[in-house]
Amino acid sequence: MYGFLKTFLPGKYFFLGSVFFGLAVHAIYALIKFRAIEGTERAQSWLEIWWLISPWFFIWIGLTLLIHTHSRIFANLSFSVMSTIAVHLVTMLILLTLYWLFSSFFFLLLTAQPLNGFWAFFYKQVMNTFHVDILIYLTVLSASTGMIFYDIHIRENMEVKRLQNALIHEQLKTLRTQLNPHFLFNALNTVASLVRLKREKQAIQALSDLSFMLRKVLENKNNRDVKIRDEVAFIKRYLAIQHMRFADKLDVQLQIDENCMDIEIPSMLLQPLVENAVQHGSQLESNMNVIRLTISKGSHQLNIKLTNKVAANDTHKGFGVGLTNTHERLMKIYANFTLTANPLPGELFETIVAIPLGGEGA
Repeated sequence: MYGFLKTFLPGKYFFLGSVFFGLAVHAIYALIKFRAIEGTERAQSWLEIWWLISPWFFIWIGLTLLIHTHSRIFANLSFSVMSTIAVHLVTMLILLTLYWLFSSFFFLLLTAQPLNGFWAFFYKQVMNTFHVDILIYLTVLSASTGMIFYDIHIRENMEVKRLQNALIHEQLKTLRTQLNPHFLFNALNTVASLVRLKREKQAIQALSDLSFMLRKVLENKNNRDVKIRDEVAFIKRYLAIQHMRFADKLDVQLQIDENCMDIEIPSMLLQPLVENAVQHGSQLESNMNVIRLTISKGSHQLNIKLTNKVAANDTHKGFGVGLTNTHERLMKIYANFTLTANPLPGELFETIVAIPLGGEGA
């Protein structure tokens, strides 16, 4: 039972706010009344006035908390509009009646008046203040209901956001998983080629590099981000395998600023870019086809540039499966990013990625 009530009891900030507001109004009202009778035969000190009117204000503080608790419980129940109005009217009648009874009783005690005049005083209080008390009650009820529905709206938005983040996380895992078969297929093809050529030592080294890559994929399967130094180490193993297969075809150049090494980027971000460049370079008739990966740090963003050679009659627009996949991943992670792929003179192609530093996500 306590656990049920605890769910709907006012929070500490609402409690403290109600107490502070009630005491502030209490003090101001006592000051106004003190000024009004100052210098007359009914003059009293501010503290005496504050004490005599305290039953009304102290009980109203408690009444505010009861109204809020009732509203929170009722907000979780399903009633029609007419039923809702009826329940609130009955509750208001009960709570205000209790308020009038208790405030009248305590006032008579504080003023040392005989209790045999209780009902006459009670009737007088109700007749004099019922319209103001009803107005205050409805104001408190409206404010409380508004706060409750605002809180529900915020919690629902947070839940929606949580579900959206969970969905994006799963989508990112799926997109990244789609990348794995690509490099795995190419790496296995390389190993098979080395075996057919009876280059056993290189095949063993390639298997060792492939083992390292697969281990890293498994280690980072639940990590969205990895440090650049780890991603570069992964790519170097991939390039080492490809170099065994296309020794004279590729001229690989890695230019990574040392101050970028500890920056975190989405896992497997660089792999499809490099793999795309390797595929193009390895298919050319010429040798020493450049693949240049440059990573530098700007004031607010990380700049990644990949330059590679392509065939003169190449018609692709720079967005194959790997790059399209990368573009989709970046869209889900960052609010602002750049991914462009442009042809350059000399049968070169340039892919540029710029992502914000400091984890500025979407």
